[in-house]
Amino acid sequence: MEASARRWGALAAFGLLSTLPQAVSAAEPCKLLTVQEIAQVLGASVSPPTPLGTTGCLWSGSAQRVNIALRPAKAWASITMPGPGITKTSVSGLGEAASISSMDNQNFLTLSVKQGANVIILTVSGVNGTERQRSAEEALARLALGRL
Repeated sequence: MEASARRWGALAAFGLLSTLPQAVSAAEPCKLLTVQEIAQVLGASVSPPTPLGTTGCLWSGSAQRVNIALRPAKAWASITMPGPGITKTSVSGLGEAASISSMDNQNFLTLSVKQGANVIILTVSGVNGTERQRSAEEALARLALGRL
């Protein structure tokens, strides 16, 4: 049941994030990470990327998923604004600014990183524990930032 709640939370959060203004960027989300990089970070294989419109991408494994979306930097204030049942925590050492969003009473995190004209929104699901999820999201964000 907990895994189902995490999946539902991940889908709901990613769906809400995809309603934000679209990025005006030459970066292609599916080229920000490779299958090999994700497999190395997660310790499990994932499928080739599946584009989610022009601003998002999904890689899936047997249990794990990685979602990435790009938004314009001007959306940073709304992305990092706390909301009902959602806590935002600043993260140091990633991009120009970074924030972890967590949903109350759920083991679910989303990492947002602002760099230049873009914000990367990254979610890893299907890993055991929020510390492991956060570590994987931060490692993948570092790789993606190098390709913006």
